[in-house]
Amino acid sequence: MSELRNIDLKDLKLDLFNYRTLPQKTEIDSINTMIAIKPNKFFGILESIIDDGYVVRELLIILQKDNEYIVKEGNRRIAALKLIHGIYDPNKFPIPDNILEKIKKMDALWLDNNKDIPCVIYELDQSDAVDKIINQTHGKGEVASRDPWTSVAKARHNRDKNNAPEFGLTLLEKYLLEGKNLTPIEKEVWSGDFSITILDEAIRVIFSRLNYNSVKELVDDYPSTKWKNSLDNMMKAIGDGDLTFNILRDKQNDFAIKYGFPELQVDIPNNGNGKDDNASNNGKGSDLNPNEGSGENNQPEKGNPSETNPPKPIPKKKPVAYPMNSPKHVARLLKNFQPCGENRQKVVTLRDEMKILAINKNPLAFCFLLRSMFEISAVAYANDNSIETTIPTGNNGIKHKPLAKLLNEVVDHLTNNRKDKEMEKKLHASIIEISKAESILSVTSMNQLVHNPNFSVLPTDICTTFSGIYPLLEVMNQ
Repeated sequence: MSELRNIDLKDLKLDLFNYRTLPQKTEIDSINTMIAIKPNKFFGILESIIDDGYVVRELLIILQKDNEYIVKEGNRRIAALKLIHGIYDPNKFPIPDNILEKIKKMDALWLDNNKDIPCVIYELDQSDAVDKIINQTHGKGEVASRDPWTSVAKARHNRDKNNAPEFGLTLLEKYLLEGKNLTPIEKEVWSGDFSITILDEAIRVIFSRLNYNSVKELVDDYPSTKWKNSLDNMMKAIGDGDLTFNILRDKQNDFAIKYGFPELQVDIPNNGNGKDDNASNNGKGSDLNPNEGSGENNQPEKGNPSETNPPKPIPKKKPVAYPMNSPKHVARLLKNFQPCGENRQKVVTLRDEMKILAINKNPLAFCFLLRSMFEISAVAYANDNSIETTIPTGNNGIKHKPLAKLLNEVVDHLTNNRKDKEMEKKLHASIIEISKAESILSVTSMNQLVHNPNFSVLPTDICTTFSGIYPLLEVMNQ
């Protein structure tokens, strides 16, 4: 039987084998992964608890194992409380500054009132009942659940609890450990949020052309398979959203060729009556002489178009074009953006974070990352090309040049003081944008975004601006 009891927060342990993510080594790893997979959800829970206290809407479900109390339902709530109480230093996690400020102001009375947590406690031998409750809570879609499981969580639950084969999930988890073409952030996010159903269908399509007898055989052979790089590139494309069901099921274009897989071999009959050319022709044909009995000079039979008109190659499908004010256009530019050179490591990190952000939902965050990316890129380019990044002040002091001034000097260098007309033409939209006092990149706009409660920016305006200034960003990092 279950027992209702209050448990001290410090005695509650996060579930390191939560179906939402890969198994985690520590609670710190678990919290970082929760934030990476659904940051808005986590920060919403965190801020709600800060503002309203820990309101018991649904009791935590706890599995007691020896003297440990493992949280089976409510991990994000307990993670948030542990950050607020300082069990883990919130400053060591990627938490927005406004929430960190709220945490600093929490008083002793609030902390004392929110340290004993009401829980429903189950014994270890009731783990099957606990799993059934959790599955009903999260596994059946939005109508029956508070926060539905992703396809990854559902597949992980089905495999680990029901012992059902989930080959796409197993391949994904191997890729997250062995893949070399993904970032640490992508590893964290994709461990809990990835289009497993697309991967499942893709490997069902390709396994036979790779000379495997089954999907299981292909998955078991990873990462030793000679097709590892192709599989890695395909899984990266699924994670980035570039390989979708529409592309996968396109009958006119073979999606797999793009990733280096062999073409699907289709057996085409050699004559109109469905018989093989090597079949006997009145007893005259033979394997030793395939031309014998096939007609003089081995001419094709009349009325057999397959012999005279071989199949035409399927033309490659051109990429879909998106308008300049579309987040999809921005996503494509970021995908193709490959910074090179010294001191560009943070530019890469910022790019990866921007790729994950949804501009429609996180326009302000995107602006701050964009401003940071331009500032770091401009300084790196200036250092590469002996352009001063500081200016003198009174009393023999120095200060950093304003970004607009530094960018103008970078443009002068790139265009050879505007003599290189081709480069000036390429950077024309960028030059106009950085000259605007109200540009998204300006200090004024950044200050307005932070301090003015009535100032904001539209996602479409951000996309248009990014499209215009991207050429400058690209050339500064080539």
